[in-house]
Order: sequence, then C-alpha cells, then structure tokens
Amino acid sequence: MPSRRIARFTSCLTFALLALAPLATSAKDSPQNEKILKATDPFEGLAEAGLGGSDSKVAKAVKAAQDGRAEARALLSSENARRLDQLFGEVEAALAKHDNIGVSLQGAELYKLLVASLDASALTIPKEVGLLDYCGFRINLLLAGASPDWAAIGATVKEANADWAKIKDRVGDAKLQKKMEDAQQGLAKSAQDHDAKLAKTSTKQNLDLVDDLEGYFSGK
Repeated sequence: MPSRRIARFTSCLTFALLALAPLATSAKDSPQNEKILKATDPFEGLAEAGLGGSDSKVAKAVKAAQDGRAEARALLSSENARRLDQLFGEVEAALAKHDNIGVSLQGAELYKLLVASLDASALTIPKEVGLLDYCGFRINLLLAGASPDWAAIGATVKEANADWAKIKDRVGDAKLQKKMEDAQQGLAKSAQDHDAKLAKTSTKQNLDLVDDLEGYFSGK
C-alpha cells in the first residue's frame, strides 16, 4: 500500500471533483465513505513506516495513528470498533519490543479494517482494489524478515485471489485481466514453492496492476 497508490485510491473516491469530475456522480455522494477514506491516512503511514524506517519514524507514525484513533473508531460498527482497539493493543506491544515490521503489519490491518467498512454500493473503484493493495503490501512486509513467514504469505495470497475473483468479471479489458491472472498465479506458485524472489516479483506486478485497475474503474 505505498502512499502513491493509496493516495490515488483515496483521491479517486474522495476528491473526485478535483481531478475526475465524472466520478463524483458515479460515487453517489457518500459522506460516510469520504470520512472513512480520510481516516485511513494515518494507518497507511503506519503500515509504511516499518519498511526501512527508523525507530523514531515508526514512533512518529504510531503517534499519528493514535491521534486519528477516535475519529476512525467513531466510523465503525461496535464489532469493528472492538477490533480496532485490539489492533491498537498489538501495535503498542510491537512498538514496545522495537518490532517495526510488527507495527507496520498491524497498521496494514487497521487500514484494511477501514477499507472493508466502505459502502460498496457507493464506490466507483471497488473496495477489492484497495484490498488487493493491502495484500500486496502485507506480503512485502512478511518477506522483509530474515525468515519469511510462508504460512502467513500463503494465507494472504489466498485472500488476494479471493478479492480478485470478486471483481475480475467486471474488468472488460482482456489484456489487463490476463496480466492480473498471471500475477496472481505467480504469487500462488511463490507461496507454494517458498520462492522469495518470485514472491517479490509477483507482488510488484500485482501492486503495479492495482494502479491499472484503479485507472480502469475510474475511467468507466
């Protein structure tokens, strides 16, 4: 979930009047979705901070997430609000252990929690596109350690495949659909073979294609 991709995902949905005027109508004017998308910002930063970031950068990202916690919590159902509290507890536990990757993994989960709460009927770009972005970034984090967590990577690949299956028939661009299918298969093979090099390559392909999917749906 690199900031360039999430910023574009957010801007296409939340600030469509600035760059993609036709999107404003097809987004069906959902103030709740706009608030949720805005609330993802600090969690996006938290998810990114652990990759190559210093302890001070991670601590700063945690502070920003804590500052946005109450606003985000108020937008969620009671069940999801409890899940948010649990994830914050895990963020703080990882921070105490100086586990920067662990902090970022929980930041990614917080981002996912909000994206999954979007009203799908009021979106132009399906929320599965944002969830595919989450899966790609999560895999990158899981690959960052000295010993990749292949069980977790495999589970995340299955999640990405499920998200893609929900929207692939809505992609009328045959070339784009084929590229995404190939990238998903590459991820599946990498998880099966515990092939870190293939996993990194396939993840990059997936994340690049998320950009293309955003463009495809925003241009419809």
